[in-house]
Amino acid sequence: MLPTCSFLVLLCRRALLLCVLLASLPLQAAGLSLPGLAGDEQDVALDAWSAVTWLPERGGPWTLDQARARRAELVVPTTPRANLGVRREAVWLQLDLHTGPVVGGHWLLDIDYPSLDRIEVYLLRDGELQQTSLLGDHLPLHQRPLRNRSPNVALLLAPAASYELWLRVETTSSMILPVRLMSPAALARSESAMQLYEGMAGGIGLCLAIYALAYWVSMRESTFLWYAFSVMAITAFFYALEGVGPQHLWGDSEWMTRNGAPFLILLALVGGLGFLDRSLKVRELMPWVAWTMYASALVAALAALAFALGALDYRGAHLTGTVLGPLPIVLGLPVAWRRARQGDRAALYILIGWGVYAVGILIMALLLRGALEATPLTLHAFQAAGVLEMVMWMRVLGVRIEALRHEAEHGRRERARLLTMAHTDALTGLANRRGLMAALADRLPDADPQRLLVAYVLDLDGFKAVNDRLGHDAGDELLREVASRLRAAVRSDDLVARLGGDEFVVLVDGLQRDEDAAEVGQHLLSAVLRPITVRGTACEVGATIGYALAPLDAGEEAALLKLADAAMYAGKQAGKGRVRRGQVAFGPA
Repeated sequence: MLPTCSFLVLLCRRALLLCVLLASLPLQAAGLSLPGLAGDEQDVALDAWSAVTWLPERGGPWTLDQARARRAELVVPTTPRANLGVRREAVWLQLDLHTGPVVGGHWLLDIDYPSLDRIEVYLLRDGELQQTSLLGDHLPLHQRPLRNRSPNVALLLAPAASYELWLRVETTSSMILPVRLMSPAALARSESAMQLYEGMAGGIGLCLAIYALAYWVSMRESTFLWYAFSVMAITAFFYALEGVGPQHLWGDSEWMTRNGAPFLILLALVGGLGFLDRSLKVRELMPWVAWTMYASALVAALAALAFALGALDYRGAHLTGTVLGPLPIVLGLPVAWRRARQGDRAALYILIGWGVYAVGILIMALLLRGALEATPLTLHAFQAAGVLEMVMWMRVLGVRIEALRHEAEHGRRERARLLTMAHTDALTGLANRRGLMAALADRLPDADPQRLLVAYVLDLDGFKAVNDRLGHDAGDELLREVASRLRAAVRSDDLVARLGGDEFVVLVDGLQRDEDAAEVGQHLLSAVLRPITVRGTACEVGATIGYALAPLDAGEEAALLKLADAAMYAGKQAGKGRVRRGQVAFGPA
């Protein structure tokens, strides 16, 4: 029993000693074992970050031999996965690779973050350098080992062998390093999916911009132009950020490949500030905010111009964009909030868009500061939020279109109202002289011998006596009653006008004979001759009517009215209370 206990105690002591020895060793990954490939079509993708060790380059730059001499200083990353955060100095990554029985296949090293400036790749076998490559977005597309969106290179690996893979990475961006080893088929599948995603995002941006430009051309409303400019700049910025720009937009332009992201974000700020000012009508609510927006947009535009001309370096442009970036939300938020509380739907959509965008930019900020893991979700959350914000801003344009249509309709109704007022007699609501002449101009061209247009000029008999005896108010009431009777005596599409005083004109079209015109005249006369009571007092008034036929008597407005007016005066001289055409008089029915 005692020997057994002694053996167990000794075993425990040795196990404890082994743990202490293991804990005292430098933290290193055991390396990455690569499975065998049956061919280039085999779809295999391995996340290499778990096997990576790293070391910051202090006092550099170092050569490969200098970095290998510090191998004992390599440590396993304790930061979130594939994210070393902001690093001003270069870093070295080391990865041990162990290949299986590779048959007819190749492995590809891929770092799925296009914004890394320069990556030196060293592949060693048994201490001997086998392969060197240079990657990064500072290389024109035609100089890259593979013309892909992200930095990647083919590794020449022999079967059943061990390798050291060293990477020296330097960048002005954050050290986001999603390192992967992939088969060609896996990389092709991954790139196809990413190209589809980027194509959809870019297509949405392009469609939104074309839509806004089309409305700008038709409406000449600057809100649409600012929106289109902002959307195109933001879409191009995301293409630069995601590495798609060199592939599909600016090709081998070294300047755009290196500097496109800060340059385009400055342009997007100019467009966004202009759009917010117009869509929220900032000047009407907070003039000082509007002037601050103008000043900020001017600073962003000048910074973009200076950057393009070489007067401002990358860090200066990046700093300007970083400082001005939050201003659209900071300046626009109180305005949008007040507008939304007033029931402005455009402001509500802007607030929703900003809420989505704020989530995306928060994820991006945490990612760039090294606080989040580099995953497909965190890497592309900012772009997805930007696209959703653009869609929300499109709804703002929809509200603006509705407002413009409402304003146009209101303006049309207002013009129609003013035109009606200009053509209407204020006392009776009948057409006045302008309305009469406009109606004559419309109707005369349709008159022919089978469809006569008749103009009746009617003057009241005895009106002055009523006006003098009962007063002007009673006279106005009598005129309104006569106007009502004349309207009731003709068809709804016939015109009754008052030229002033107690003189009226009636236009009736579609008559076939002079007898028909005389009969209508008698009907009008009878309507006036019926007893009229004004303010409890019976009033006796009559009327004399003269008329002329178009085109038989005259074919022009003035001539037709002049002829009917002459006939009316002739009727008054002949004894009043009659209907007369020319020298032919018809007595009361």
